[in-house]
Amino acid sequence: MKKVIALFAVVGVVAASTFQAEAKPPFAAKEKKACNYCHTSDGGGARGFRGIYYKANKLSLKKFVEKTEAEKAGVKEGATGADSKPTKPYTGK
Repeated sequence: MKKVIALFAVVGVVAASTFQAEAKPPFAAKEKKACNYCHTSDGGGARGFRGIYYKANKLSLKKFVEKTEAEKAGVKEGATGADSKPTKPYTGK
């Protein structure tokens, strides 16, 4: 019985690792960006400076200027993921 359980566990792990999610969250798909472009992690959650800007500007990056907004947020231009978390008070406006 233990061997059967172990076999099912191995098959489950292999099966889970071979499937990849096809759908992207709607905003990432709309903007053609990875989730960590606006969020501090790949799975969404807390927003970095771009995500804060996006929310504050009616879900649009239309007038977003990377260098200007990065400077306002106190982060390096081009930062993604955890590095995009503002180090200064930042509202995105």
